[in-house]
Amino acid sequence: MEKKVSIIVPVYGVEQWLPRCLDSLVNQTLQGIEIIVVNDGSPDNSQSIIDQYEKKYPHLVKGYKKENGGLSDARNFGLQYAIGEYIAFVDSDDYVDISMYEKMYNKAIEEDADAVTCGYFSVNEKKNQRKSRQMGTMHLYGKSLEEVPVLLMTFAPFAWNKMIRRSIFEETNIKFPKGIIYEDICTMYPLLLYCNKISKVNEELYYYIEEREGSITATYSPKKIQLLDSLKILNDHYIKAGKFEEFHDVLVAFNLRHIYFRFKEFSKYKKTGFQLKLVSKSFKHLKKYFPDWRKNSGYYQNFTLAKDRTIKRWFYKRRLYWYIVSLMPLKLILLYRKFEKHWRNPKNIFKYYYTWCSKHLKVKEKNALFESFHGTDISDSPLAMMQELQNRKGYKIYVTTNNYHEHKEFLEENHLKAVPVKLKSFKYQKILATSKYLINNVSFPTYFIKRKEQIHLNTWHGTPLKTLGKNMRKGIESMYNIQHNFLQADYLLFPNEFTKKHIMEDYNLNHLYTGKTIVHGYPRNSIFMDKEAGAELKNNLGFQDKILYTYMPTWRGANSYKGIGHDYIDTINDILNRVDQVLSDDEIFFVNLHPNVKSEVDYRLFQHIRPFPENIPKYEFINCTDVLITDYSSIFFDFSITRKPIVLFMYDYEAYMEERGTYLNAKELPFYKVYDLEKFITGIRNKEFLKSTYKGDRSYYETYINYDEKNAAGTLNDGIFEGNWANVKIEDYSFNKDHPKKLYVFQSKVDTKEEFDQIIKENQGPDTIFAIRKKYFDAKMNHWLFDEYNDKLVYIIYGYTRCLTWLELKKWQKSNEKYRRLARERGFQRSLPNITITNNNEIRNVI
Repeated sequence: MEKKVSIIVPVYGVEQWLPRCLDSLVNQTLQGIEIIVVNDGSPDNSQSIIDQYEKKYPHLVKGYKKENGGLSDARNFGLQYAIGEYIAFVDSDDYVDISMYEKMYNKAIEEDADAVTCGYFSVNEKKNQRKSRQMGTMHLYGKSLEEVPVLLMTFAPFAWNKMIRRSIFEETNIKFPKGIIYEDICTMYPLLLYCNKISKVNEELYYYIEEREGSITATYSPKKIQLLDSLKILNDHYIKAGKFEEFHDVLVAFNLRHIYFRFKEFSKYKKTGFQLKLVSKSFKHLKKYFPDWRKNSGYYQNFTLAKDRTIKRWFYKRRLYWYIVSLMPLKLILLYRKFEKHWRNPKNIFKYYYTWCSKHLKVKEKNALFESFHGTDISDSPLAMMQELQNRKGYKIYVTTNNYHEHKEFLEENHLKAVPVKLKSFKYQKILATSKYLINNVSFPTYFIKRKEQIHLNTWHGTPLKTLGKNMRKGIESMYNIQHNFLQADYLLFPNEFTKKHIMEDYNLNHLYTGKTIVHGYPRNSIFMDKEAGAELKNNLGFQDKILYTYMPTWRGANSYKGIGHDYIDTINDILNRVDQVLSDDEIFFVNLHPNVKSEVDYRLFQHIRPFPENIPKYEFINCTDVLITDYSSIFFDFSITRKPIVLFMYDYEAYMEERGTYLNAKELPFYKVYDLEKFITGIRNKEFLKSTYKGDRSYYETYINYDEKNAAGTLNDGIFEGNWANVKIEDYSFNKDHPKKLYVFQSKVDTKEEFDQIIKENQGPDTIFAIRKKYFDAKMNHWLFDEYNDKLVYIIYGYTRCLTWLELKKWQKSNEKYRRLARERGFQRSLPNITITNNNEIRNVI
C-alpha cells in the first residue's frame, strides 16, 4: 500500500510525554500513514517506549537510532526513510488531533496543494491553559507564496503544523540546518517558496506544549543569537533563488520582527555582554541585507511595529537606544516594563479608580451618561434619547467619546447640550460610577458593576440578521461582557418580538435576567417616519435634483486587525471603481465603510462617490437618501420604515453564510437581491433599483417594524427619567430572583469531550448554572456547546476581574479573608446580579 503521509518524530529526553504523542499518531483516522520515530541519542527510557510501539504497531511505527545531533539532524535523518506522498513533522513532547492528517491530506488532494497548514493550540500545562492560534485569514490561502508574499508575516514558520509534498524536499534538496535553533525559519520558508499552492485547514489540530521547563525555547541563553544565523540562511536562499528583490519589503519586516522579539526579551537575560553582542550583530545583519531598512514602511509598519507609536519607532531603529536598554540593570528594565504596561493599557488603574468612586461617591440624581459603540460614535438610539432629553430641564448630560475633538465639534454643530467625556480617562470612571442614568447600546467596561441607585437601559443596536451570543458558530466566548451587561441592566429595549426572542435565548437571559424587557420602537428609527425632514435635509445639502444612493456593506474580516483584509479592500475598491464609471451626473453614491476599511479608500479618485458627511447624524443623513444598498447589515430593517428601495448586494453569499450564520434566510427577504457584480453594475446603470418595492409585504412589517413610532425617544424617556411606562409594552423578569440556583464553575480547561460530558452529567439540573471562565474556553468547547449543549444548559462566560480598589487589592493579595470575600461578592454582583446561589460558600474567588 502506497503511503500518503510520512510523519517524522525526533525523540530526545521525552519519555514522560512520548506515549501521549505516539498514541495521538497511531490512532490517526487517515489510512496509509507511516510514523518514523528517530531516537536522537536520548539518555532516558525513550527507546524502550519506541520499541513497544514498534512491536504493537509494526505496520505504522518505524523506529531508528542515531547519535545525538539535535532536532534538525534528527529530522533530516528521518527524511531519508520517508516514502509518503507528503512529509509532516511532530515534536515528541507535543500531540495531535486524531483527525489531523486525514483533514490535511484531504485538503491537499482537493486543492492539489504542495503544502497544507492548520491552526493549533498552545498549551501551558503549568497554568492549565489552552489558547487557539493561527486561525482565520483563509482568504490568503489556496495560492502560492509569490501570489501572496504577506503569508511570510501572517503564518508561523513552524514545521509541525504543516505538511509538504515529499517531491519538494527531493527537488530542492533543502534540509534543516544542523546545530542551530530557529531552524524552522530557514527551512520551511525556503521550501514553501517552491510550492505551487499553500492551503489551510481552519481548525486547531496540533497541540503545542509551550515553554516547558528544560526545553530550549524556554531557556534564555547565548544560543538565542543563532536567530541571526537562521535569518542569514533564509535571506541567502532567497538571493540564490533570484527572489530577494521580489520579497524585499516583506523580508525586511520578517527580519525586523524576529530581531525585535529578541530585543524585547532582554529582561529575561542575566548577562549584559550577550545583549550587547546581539544588538551589534543584529544591526550589522540588517545593514548587510537591507541597507535601506529604516526607510521601508509598508509591511514594516503594519506588522513589525504596528502597536508602537511614531516616536518609539524612531528610537527602535537606533542602535544606541538598544545599547542603552542592554546596559540597564535588570530591576530597572522590569520596573519600566511594568510602568509601560499600565501606561499603554491603563485598564487596571481605571478599574481601581472606578471601584473607589463606586464605593465612596454618591450617585448624582440628575446626571445621565449616554454611550454608543464604546465611544467610537455619537449615534444610534442613545443619541436620539439624548436629543429629546436636553429639552427637559435639570439634567446634566454626558456622552462617551473616543474621538474628543471631532465629537465636540459634532455636538456643537448639532446644538447638543452634552459634555463629551473621553473613554480612557479618570473623568469617565467617575461619571460612570456616579451618574444615576446609564444608557448604552453595546456594553460598558468589563469591570462595570451597576449600583443599586443607578438606572441602566441597554438599547442594543439593531434587529439581528447575523447570529449572536451562543448561536455564533465560531465565537461563543465573545458573548461574555455583553452577557454581563445585559444581566446588570434594569431595562432591555427590543424593537420587536423577533429581536427579544433571540437575544433572550442566545445570551441565556430567560433564566438569569431579573430586570424588565421593553418591546418598543427604536428611538433612532423615528427619523425614518419623518419624510419632510429627509426632504428638507436633501434640499439644504443642495441635492434636491440628485438621486442619492447609500452603500453600507458589512465588514468581512475574520477579526478587526487592519492588516488582514487585503482581499476585501481590493474588492471594495473594485466595486467602487465599477460603480463610478456607470453613474450619471445626477447621481451620487454615498459610502459608509467599517472603520478598519474606510481609510483604504481614496474618494478623490472618484467623480460620483463620496463618504458620509461627518457632522450630520448618520440616520438623519440616511433618511434623505433614495436607495439603501447593503448586504447582511441590520440597517435594512430600520430603513424599510421609509418604504424606499432596498438592495441586498450579496456577492459572497455562500462564503459568508459558511463563516457566520443568520437567524433568517436573507434570500427570502422582500428586497431586491443581487449576487453578482456584473448584474449589480447593470442595475445601477439602468436605474433598476429605483423601481424596486416591498410595500405589499404585510407579514414583514408586522414582524419587524410594527412597534416603531415617531416619538419613541420621548416615550422611553418618560419611562426612564419620569417613571411613566403607560405607553410601553413591558415585562418583568424579577421572578428569577425567587428561584435559587446551583452554580458549577469550570476551574480549569477541559481536554476531551468525554470529560466535558461527564461534568455535565454529574452537575446538570433544572436550576444549575454553568460558569465558564473565558481563559479556559477554546474552539473545542465552542464545538461541544454549539453542536450539542446550547439548548440544554444555562451558562455564562466570564472573565476573572477583581473589582477592588488598589488598597483592597493589596489586602486581598495578603490573603485577607475579608477582602477575598468582598472580591467574591462583587464578582457575583457583576456576573450574576440578584441571583441567589445555594452553594455560594463552596465557590472561592472564581467569578
